[in-house]
Amino acid sequence: MEISGIHALITGAGSGIGRETAIQLARRGAAVLSLIDVNAAGLAESVALVAAEGAKARATTCDVSDIAALVRAFEEAAAVQPIDLLFNNAGVVSGAHLYPEAEPARIEKLLAINVGAVIIGTQLAVAHMSGRGGVVINTVSTSCTNAGFRDILYSSSKAAVAQFTRASGQLHERTGVRICGVSPGLVDTPILDTTAGDRRAEWMTPILASHRAMPPLAIAEGVIRQFEDDGAVGTIIDVVSEDWFASRAA
Repeated sequence: MEISGIHALITGAGSGIGRETAIQLARRGAAVLSLIDVNAAGLAESVALVAAEGAKARATTCDVSDIAALVRAFEEAAAVQPIDLLFNNAGVVSGAHLYPEAEPARIEKLLAINVGAVIIGTQLAVAHMSGRGGVVINTVSTSCTNAGFRDILYSSSKAAVAQFTRASGQLHERTGVRICGVSPGLVDTPILDTTAGDRRAEWMTPILASHRAMPPLAIAEGVIRQFEDDGAVGTIIDVVSEDWFASRAA
């Protein structure tokens, strides 16, 4: 599918991967970028950056764990121009207390954002795009296959998203909607600074010492590759280094 003229809806667009993906899509000719995030200030910055690339940028401050708000945001975006790409990118980590010390309310919130919003968002997109075609891309994480990753809830939620993405590939045959994913390794985004609530967790120190955090651009390029690849149906690509395109082409 070609990027020129499309309408993309991106969750978690107030910073990091979501913001960079919006910028890159605008730079490549996307017409409308509907950006969703709970962080209004970050969202405003993203809108300005996207608009500077010549695309129409829309901002909706929304907590994607609020299903009614998510449905409303999707419907409002779809009324502007049919949506061609949904990038389910919003996500959170456990924060101050890891499982099993995490509060039940935090567990519920994490699962609602990382898993529930992906499933509901995909449901909305499939209904909207069915028969016309379109693409849903979900952000997974390489931590979902790492049994030793300290944030058990985060890695487990991403494992759920990975399986949901693969299983949803079967919907393409009867709806024409492609569902696929990108699975980033360590990325330099603000989420790192929330691994201990309002700061960076000490358990992240050895990880950061032994792994170079990628810029969000590397993941944005992976999203674009999946969008443009008409054969990407139920597939998930790992993005674990900045030169991953070169390594795959070699």
